[in-house]
Amino acid sequence: MEHGDSGEVKMESIGKYIKTMECARGGKMKWAILNDNLYVGYIDICSQNLPEDVFKSSSLKGIGVVPIKINYCFHGRCEVMLGCGVTTFVVGNEVALDYGTSGNGEAAFFYPSSEYEGVELILYPSEELMKELSTWGGDKVLRNIMKKFEDMEIPIITSADPRIVRIMEDIRDDLVNFTDINLLKADAIRAFLLLKRISFEGNSRRTFYTKSQVDIAKKTLEIITGDLSKRYSAAELADCFGVSESSLKNYFRAVFGRGYKEMISEIRMQKAANLIMEGEKSMCEIAEHVGYQNQSRFSEAFFKYHKMLPMEYKRIKYIAKKDKNAV
Repeated sequence: MEHGDSGEVKMESIGKYIKTMECARGGKMKWAILNDNLYVGYIDICSQNLPEDVFKSSSLKGIGVVPIKINYCFHGRCEVMLGCGVTTFVVGNEVALDYGTSGNGEAAFFYPSSEYEGVELILYPSEELMKELSTWGGDKVLRNIMKKFEDMEIPIITSADPRIVRIMEDIRDDLVNFTDINLLKADAIRAFLLLKRISFEGNSRRTFYTKSQVDIAKKTLEIITGDLSKRYSAAELADCFGVSESSLKNYFRAVFGRGYKEMISEIRMQKAANLIMEGEKSMCEIAEHVGYQNQSRFSEAFFKYHKMLPMEYKRIKYIAKKDKNAV
């Protein structure tokens, strides 16, 4: 798990339709501008924030009209800050439908696990779009969505049914392997028409969190990862923030989608693996660096996570690196 900013981004265009953004650490975004009122994008990033260039790109700016946004998450976790001041999360196999309830700009979206893959459709309501969708009855779907959201302060987030999953997979494949803008437009319209199947009662069991609750979870992680050689109990950290241990654990799981102990253990073992590959520290030093004073306990924890002992991991990775360099 990598923590930090989104790094550099390189933009590339294919004709006037496709905008590709190659992000740091192997991430990428690809957008199709189907017309002035309909965009569709594929997002696959390996950082906690979207690249700053996304918000500077003239091709992806709003046009003065509140858009309808449809997001489907394949995997990962997206924190969404809402206009009413609370936060919620979109996770794998969920679809989110929003019309003016979420925030805007860089602070509105955060990816706690530093990984996210999904598809987004953006529609700008207009007479031109209504006319284009009317052939399939989509104008009625559009008006119904706008009507439903008149008195709503939160988006609709629900598990996607199999038909929506299939069309989102088609959009991803047709964007990544772009060949035909009309095929993409057909995909986007099909996805939009399927929204009439979504229940607007889907949020009844969803939990929302205040900014302070989310901040407690993030600051907890910052404290722990700031020095992995130190160990903090959940009770100690909860006391720092003036909340109960159970509350801190609930906030932590809500933001990161993992239990407190599970995630901290994962971070320690990933850091240990990175230090082994760097080859600058002894195993004893690595164990102490990630919070283990006892070498045997470190080896046991490493084996549990990586399915091999530290020295075996070092040998296998060294051989693989040597073979790669020899090619």
